[in-house]
Amino acid sequence: MSPEQIEERLRAQRAALAASVDEFASRADPRTQAREAGEHLREQASAKVDHLREQAAAGADRLREEAVAGAGRLREEARRLAEQAEETWERAKQGDSEATSALAKAAAVAGGVVTAGVVLTRLARR
Repeated sequence: MSPEQIEERLRAQRAALAASVDEFASRADPRTQAREAGEHLREQASAKVDHLREQAAAGADRLREEAVAGAGRLREEARRLAEQAEETWERAKQGDSEATSALAKAAAVAGGVVTAGVVLTRLARR
């Protein structure tokens, strides 16, 4: 090897070493570490927020579906009780005291069921 080649090789090695030292110094710099840690925390927080939003949306959809299904069941029960109340009403008109008492109870229950159905339906629409 000629002296010029040796000089060139040494210059290249010095440049590579200087670049390595600069890279190491930037990694060891507290400001750089704090910035990178902050970026990492922001990424984690953003991912967690996205995950929680997805879970909340899925939960809201599930609750809405359950409310609609529950409202449908309540409407059916209200219809059944209304039919039963009508039959009891006819018996009460004929003077059946037991039917009169049952009619009062059935009317109270049907009113409660209808009210609950209306409330659940409105909640499901939100």
